[in-house]
Amino acid sequence: MEVHISDDEKLFLISGVEQDIRNDGRTCADFRTIVLERGVLSGTNGSCRVQLGQTTDVLAGIKLELESFDPAAEKEAKQPMSFHVDFSANASSQFAGKGGDQYGEEISAAFQVAFSRSLDILPNLSKTLLAEGYRWKINVDLSVLQWAGSVPDACSLAIIGALSDLEVPEVEVAPDDGGKVSIVLKRPRTGGNMRDEEVPVAMWKLDVQSCPMLLTVSKIGSANLVDCSPEEECCIRSQLLIGVAKNLNVDDYDITCIKQHGGGLLEMESIQDMTELASKTAGGLYQAIEKRLKTEEKRKPGHSFLL
Repeated sequence: MEVHISDDEKLFLISGVEQDIRNDGRTCADFRTIVLERGVLSGTNGSCRVQLGQTTDVLAGIKLELESFDPAAEKEAKQPMSFHVDFSANASSQFAGKGGDQYGEEISAAFQVAFSRSLDILPNLSKTLLAEGYRWKINVDLSVLQWAGSVPDACSLAIIGALSDLEVPEVEVAPDDGGKVSIVLKRPRTGGNMRDEEVPVAMWKLDVQSCPMLLTVSKIGSANLVDCSPEEECCIRSQLLIGVAKNLNVDDYDITCIKQHGGGLLEMESIQDMTELASKTAGGLYQAIEKRLKTEEKRKPGHSFLL
């Protein structure tokens, strides 16, 4: 969705946001309506679809992979997540061909940085380390189906939803020949004459209540605001991608990364104000996500919105 507005419309919009009034009635700290739905892809280990303002549409899918690594080559434990963001050519005419590749790589790199300390932030993520030299790798693929601003924010919400939907198999580790180990899926028996393959695999879920999220904070005129509409993005002076994670120990929010997107100069005071706005907004988003995950109805097995 490409939007072009006149200079007079830009002046009207800028003067409005500087008084904390946006064209659609929101304040500078408000998000558009968020629709979050989990379990939308039957061929994944976890999935989620997020619609922001019923225009920005993002789909996230997670696939688990048993990864082997050399412990001696890693000085410290490596976080097990990888991210890939792809823009559909139908999302906007600016993403036709390979138009969205560079922006997708930029967002993917920002998520890698934002989640770099996820082993310390997510309480039970360390369970993905199965044995010395073996771990579950979590591949997160995001597809932007429709663009109307705030793509990193929608991707963050889709990642949290998909991670909460993710079911990780429990395994049993036993010593094997040559100093190696044997890893098999854990199938708890409850009695009866059932073959091994008929016994369901035990699963566990990630605790995502402190999962990092990447928020876009933009400066328009002298005002800072979140979740810009396409019209507002035409007026942006400068923009920051700010990684925020909930600190469960002190009931506060930690900044995990700050990355500037696009051009423009910012003073340190402006950066501090923008990070404070990101932390304030993240508080409301975490509460809304927690409420949504508790009240959401589970989809029927094998049912997908694509079918």
